[in-house]
Amino acid sequence: MTTAYSGEPGDGNAGLSLLKDWIPFDTTLRDETPVQVGPFEESEWNAGMTLMNHVIQEGRSWPFESEFETLEAYRGYFLSHAAFVVRCLETKEVAGCFYIKPNFPGRCSHICNGGFITHPDYRRRGVAHLMGKVFLKAAHQLGYKSAYFNLVFQSNEASVALWESLGFQRVAVLEQAARLKGLDKLDTAYGYRYDLEKMDESFSLR
Repeated sequence: MTTAYSGEPGDGNAGLSLLKDWIPFDTTLRDETPVQVGPFEESEWNAGMTLMNHVIQEGRSWPFESEFETLEAYRGYFLSHAAFVVRCLETKEVAGCFYIKPNFPGRCSHICNGGFITHPDYRRRGVAHLMGKVFLKAAHQLGYKSAYFNLVFQSNEASVALWESLGFQRVAVLEQAARLKGLDKLDTAYGYRYDLEKMDESFSLR
């Protein structure tokens, strides 16, 4: 059974043949740093798991409390379907990564979920905005009908601002949803939806 939180260990390449006309592609961040957006390479799996475990340690943006201890476990979560990296072309460093996969099984598997991580050294440089735009175009071409993000925490103001700037609609409010580090009370979570069927070919990645 596939959901947003479970899957079989993969390589992140599921369905990517549908995107071969434009993935991978080169672009620049806001500060003109040259980057490439493309599929995970096997040599980048460990870097991806390190970033995943770092945000778990931070305890502010993801629901997990326990880190991924094995590469197989990480692959079962992050690489089970389609996954991408933003790699710095100068240093080959993974500046960010994200996945696209079904949020729910079976009859609701046309609704996708995404998970996004930006390397701490690349925050506030446009990596998240770039990943969000690529996510929408890729999810649409992979055949998903809509995207739904289950837990966008109210205190994560950058994430809230990003999804609203990209046209996501806030469709759910879950009070007292998360015990986050640095907060003295339970945080509220928002659910965000994007109707992928309303996208057209004029959608821009910039």
